[in-house]
Amino acid sequence: MMRLLLALPLTVACGAFDLWAAIPVGLVLGLSPVLSGAAATAGGLLGATIVTVAGERLQRWLYSRGWFSKRRERVERLWNRYGLIGVAFQSPVLAGTLLSTLVALGLGAPASKLLFWISVSLVFWGTVLTGAAALGFSIFERWGVSENIPLLGWWG
Repeated sequence: MMRLLLALPLTVACGAFDLWAAIPVGLVLGLSPVLSGAAATAGGLLGATIVTVAGERLQRWLYSRGWFSKRRERVERLWNRYGLIGVAFQSPVLAGTLLSTLVALGLGAPASKLLFWISVSLVFWGTVLTGAAALGFSIFERWGVSENIPLLGWWG
């Protein structure tokens, strides 16, 4: 129970920053694949919502620091080519949900539509990535690899 109380918020926090990393983190911390995927996806949704609400102020601060310029260019190219839905669906896997949300808002995306499509995207990618991570971990378990890697023995 205590491990769950620690693993769940850590997975949600990681999900707010990076869905790719959060799902395996949850699995390594001992969460079931479904719980890990759900917590990571919830974290991504939370992060996107916070960025949408704080959007303009946060965007000015990040842009003034010159952070993420290469990723920002990638999001802008996707925006020009595929529009709002394209940016939303690529965000969790290519540039990151937080940055994609900021750039899309800066490019004029309506906040409510952007948040809706990013939510749909996070649920889709959360499901796909959870399945892939669970499959990978089950292969590790089957081969006995987890016994030789610290923390992977926790899973299962």
